Amino acid sequence: MSKRYRAVTRTLFCAALLATSIIVLVLFGGASEAGAQSSVAGCGALCRTLPLPTLGAAIISPASGSAQPTQTIQLGVFGLTNNSATDPMAVNSVTLEFSNPGLFSSTTLSAVGASPSTAAPPAAINVYNFVVPPAIQPGQELAFSLTVTLADTSSRNETGGIAYADVGFGTDLPGEEGPLWIAFGAIGLMMLALPGGRRRRAWLAAALIFLLASGAPGCGSPGGGGGDPPTGSSAQSVTAVSAFALTSGGINGAPVTTTELPLDLGSITRD
Repeated sequence: MSKRYRAVTRTLFCAALLATSIIVLVLFGGASEAGAQSSVAGCGALCRTLPLPTLGAAIISPASGSAQPTQTIQLGVFGLTNNSATDPMAVNSVTLEFSNPGLFSSTTLSAVGASPSTAAPPAAINVYNFVVPPAIQPGQELAFSLTVTLADTSSRNETGGIAYADVGFGTDLPGEEGPLWIAFGAIGLMMLALPGGRRRRAWLAAALIFLLASGAPGCGSPGGGGGDPPTGSSAQSVTAVSAFALTSGGINGAPVTTTELPLDLGSITRD
């Protein structure tokens, strides 16, 4: 076998190996790429069919109308819908905002499967925490109702043991009215030196001064420095919801967002 024949044979053999390698790469490489693209497309389609782990808020029954002082009424009902197809969700707390909280002596938020949460008296922003968080099953809606008691306008709705000033001859504390008694005693002694006609007019003037002093508004009474009891109307809204996802094995812990917030619950007017 000549050297030229052996060289041609080696060249053909190498060319065959190179061609085979190229064919294998083209065939299997294309199949792998197509499979990867198919997997990505399939995952994308699957992901599009799964709902996001969210709660949807919606009004069921808005508040409206008016009520009398000390009256207890329902002030709106709203629902939270579990948009997940697989996981139940639990609600830790709901935050409500009142435009005029002074209209109410107490407010309570209730839901099925949870102990009511109360704010008394309410503030402008109140977080209603649930000791046992109510659960919402996949695709289900849970209703939350707000109940309020209107404040009594005949008495000041104050907390913290606040006392309002007055003017008079009270005897709650020994000696508390001593300076006032001394002042009027001194006026009486001075009047003894006046003639009868002038003495009568002086007594009348002193009595008038006393009536004006005892009728003056204290700091906190209507017309005084504390202002009048609140009147008018109040609008309520749901501003935040704290919730988490559940699994069959216990708390998953994944936080859940709530859409459609803030949610307007309507308004109420006090007669």
